[in-house]
Amino acid sequence: MGDQVRQWLPAVGAFVLGVLVLKLKDWFKRLVDKAGAALYRRLAGSALLRRTALRRYTIKTHERHRSFSVSFQPARNRAMDMASVYVPLRTATGFGAEQREATASLHESRQAVVLGVPGAGKTMLLRHTVLAWARERYRPDLPARRTWYDPRRRHRVDLGTPTDIPVLLSLHSVDLDAGDITAHIVNHFADHDFPNAGTWVERALDEGRLAVYFDGLDEVPTTQRPRVAAAIRRFMKVYDRCRAVVTCRVAVYRGEFAQEAVPVLLVEEFDDRLIQRFLHGWPWPPNLAPDTVEQLLGALRDTPQLKPLARNPLLLTMIAHLYSYEYAGTDQVLPHNRADFYNEVTVSLLRDRDLERVRRFPATLKRAVLQQLALAAQSVPSDAYDRLAMPYEKVRREVGAVLERLGRPVEETDDILSEIVDRSGLLLAIDNGERYQFAHLTLQEYLAAKAVQADVLLDRYRADPHVWREVVRLWCGAEPRDCTPLVREVLAVDPLLAFQCLADAQLIDDALANEIIAHFGALLGDDSASLEQEAVVAAFGVVAAQRRARGAEVFELLCAAAGDTTNPARARMAVRALAATNVLKAARFLAEGIAELPGAEQALVAMGDLAVPAVEERWTSATEWVARVLWRVRTEKATLALWTGLTILRTSESRVVAAYLADLLRDRALEDVLRGARVLTGLGDRFEWVWKPFARRGDEQMTRAVGTLANYLTTIAADPTATLPADVQPDPRILVPLALVDTQADAPGRIAGPVDRWTGLLADPVEDVRVGQRAEGAVVREMTSAHALPHWRAWLIDRMPPQEARQTLDALLTSGYLTKAMWERSKDELADRRKPEWTELALWGLALYAVTGLGAIARSVAALLGWHPWNVSPHWIAPTVGLAVLLGGVTVCAPLLATGEDPEKRVKYGVLTWTTLSVPLSTAFALSTLLDNWTVAAVAILLLLVTVLCMRPAYRRVTVNLSHELLRLIESLATSYAPGQGPGASTSASNSTFVSNSLNPRR
Repeated sequence: MGDQVRQWLPAVGAFVLGVLVLKLKDWFKRLVDKAGAALYRRLAGSALLRRTALRRYTIKTHERHRSFSVSFQPARNRAMDMASVYVPLRTATGFGAEQREATASLHESRQAVVLGVPGAGKTMLLRHTVLAWARERYRPDLPARRTWYDPRRRHRVDLGTPTDIPVLLSLHSVDLDAGDITAHIVNHFADHDFPNAGTWVERALDEGRLAVYFDGLDEVPTTQRPRVAAAIRRFMKVYDRCRAVVTCRVAVYRGEFAQEAVPVLLVEEFDDRLIQRFLHGWPWPPNLAPDTVEQLLGALRDTPQLKPLARNPLLLTMIAHLYSYEYAGTDQVLPHNRADFYNEVTVSLLRDRDLERVRRFPATLKRAVLQQLALAAQSVPSDAYDRLAMPYEKVRREVGAVLERLGRPVEETDDILSEIVDRSGLLLAIDNGERYQFAHLTLQEYLAAKAVQADVLLDRYRADPHVWREVVRLWCGAEPRDCTPLVREVLAVDPLLAFQCLADAQLIDDALANEIIAHFGALLGDDSASLEQEAVVAAFGVVAAQRRARGAEVFELLCAAAGDTTNPARARMAVRALAATNVLKAARFLAEGIAELPGAEQALVAMGDLAVPAVEERWTSATEWVARVLWRVRTEKATLALWTGLTILRTSESRVVAAYLADLLRDRALEDVLRGARVLTGLGDRFEWVWKPFARRGDEQMTRAVGTLANYLTTIAADPTATLPADVQPDPRILVPLALVDTQADAPGRIAGPVDRWTGLLADPVEDVRVGQRAEGAVVREMTSAHALPHWRAWLIDRMPPQEARQTLDALLTSGYLTKAMWERSKDELADRRKPEWTELALWGLALYAVTGLGAIARSVAALLGWHPWNVSPHWIAPTVGLAVLLGGVTVCAPLLATGEDPEKRVKYGVLTWTTLSVPLSTAFALSTLLDNWTVAAVAILLLLVTVLCMRPAYRRVTVNLSHELLRLIESLATSYAPGQGPGASTSASNSTFVSNSLNPRR
């Protein structure tokens, strides 16, 4: 027994020791983690660890903004990817001003105010901007690394020189009593894994390295808003080198930053093109028909009152959700007014479709709870701090009161609250469940309207008009009840609100309605109420679109006012109101008077696809106007209408239509529309070569379509009297080949003239400034004056974007005019260029030669002297290999001593030849000691053939006639305009690129 114990003791000891080692390792790891975390918290802002802290901040920022939950989807627990669902917003500097992409506008403005209506996507714009900054530096696609004591892999962060480091502050949570803005920025960094950042933040602010985004000035309590705005103004003045952006609702902004001349960017609503892209990207249930998007677009056209809602990203999200689960595949029609729409949305969201979960509470009970909570939230005074969110205790009391009133146990309060939050998305728990708020203010206002009585509503409206204005409107449209008493009371206080209530109300006294309409009909076009014109226009549009007698009367009133030539302001406002009706008869009226009615063109563009059929009917009578309207609509339907016009009009009228289509070709989605259009035979045959470098497989129809556009553009360029609208910019993929290629030449032709001067002018920015204009424009004029460039080619280059124009001139000055064959084979040369460079292949060959070539030469010399120490047979192998190697060396050296037009090309030829000959032969010779004689010869020949095939692309790159500048130009065109690439590339229903800008619960 003792012997057995002694035998087992070493094994037991080894086991215990192993356990102790493992425990010590875990203990040591935890100790290192704690020590490292403590050290990091203390020294994160120091020079030693600040870049480490910035890396952690970047990772945390990426994690916070890369995904978000969608409140209006049943499967919202699966967070959606921000980069996949974001739709680029557009902004303008004022009503009617030129629209630009919001990201570009923010990039150009160091300080800006972004305004928009609720749900326009202001918060999502800032979140996407922050995420874009993090994505440029955080590289989760690269292999992750791990430390010796931590098995968790860490992705790399490439900071570079960090500038415009984003800080997103929600102003509703900024309490100036707890610290100034700088202190909140420091707290923001601490919340994003960058503790103790005070000193670093101060230095970064002084150096202008931060980009601070102040989100939601409208969500600040009314009494605190002037103080917060003043603090932001001081911040902008002290740290004017930093980027600063403030967002706010349009109705709330009072010019708080007007004195500082901060530019104001207005977030534009969705047009038909973005609505279509949104719907094509929506994650539709798989059981729906493939044409679901077309069905919904048709339904929106048939419901004029609902179409304006679809221009708001948040409300369009709700429409898509409602159609996905309630109306698609059925004979039901969408609601015809806002109140009915919100009612359907709330009913749909309260209906739990997850059959795997048990539903404890009926939808009617949950709706009653939500209405009580909405009324309580709406009753919070406007000057209260963060009035949108209610504390948990208050929410619990309100829910308990509803349960007690309906005879349910009060103990179910937490359970029903959790079920509403988890399954409907209408109510959100924020701050770790300490507070609750509705997913959007609009839903809160509708549910409050359903819960309040008319007399109580009027009292509350008089006490706080700003808070209860929308509730009054929604109350009037919520049920088919007589709204006459309430609207009459409102008319005495706020006539505009009374008019809006008339538009929403389902039942109202005719006499009161006529009084309101007459009042605003007399004021139609009055500039004294310019701030309220948009609301008046919208109200007129809704009333005129109604299918009752009142709607027909108002429609006739607007038509008469639109034709009033004595009052242009009245006529212009009436035209806008007709466009707001979103009915086909209004589009036909505007199309008939498109040349006479003031603002008719803009109104038809605002109507989008609805106006296309009416505009198409005017092709022969107002060709130029029709083409311009369709071009500005920029939808798939409008593009096909333009192409139809191109086929039915005379040649002289088709030119401008072709120019508009060439401009639309820059949109990748519309490019696919042209790819499927019916092409006329004959017109584009001469220019089929234009599209060859950019064509896909089976793109013959697109090649002929682009050839047709190119044919028209050449006729425009050759006609000195022809002009194009200044804002039309044909696709550079058409302009560049037309400017570069000489279709009659069999060989490239050089440019005559002072080429060195023109090249220097393009390359010298000082010269660019001296001449006081764009350098490429100056070069084009000089070349035209020197008769080195025909006027029609100069016309083409002048209409290119600056970068493409400069690259085209570079290619002309270095390569001259190309032939069609050179342009057509540029695609193959680009494909070869993407393969490994000839230098890489040559280096591998030289490395192999260094191993085997010296031995081959030594053996060759020995064989020539009659020595055969390695017994290599046949003896001719060694001299042949040595001769090949020596000839290869001579081939390399000869070009170095020769003079020629392109000595670099000769050197490349020599290196390639040397490598091709020496590598396989010397390698085969080195293997000769291991193989028999005939196998050596076979291996040598086989290796030679393989090497020649491998080196063939390198030879082709040496023999190309296209310059590097030209290849870079073609590559940039193919990359920038590649079909299916980049934002807005696809409209496929399976592509979720475009979803919503405002799925975020904040406004």
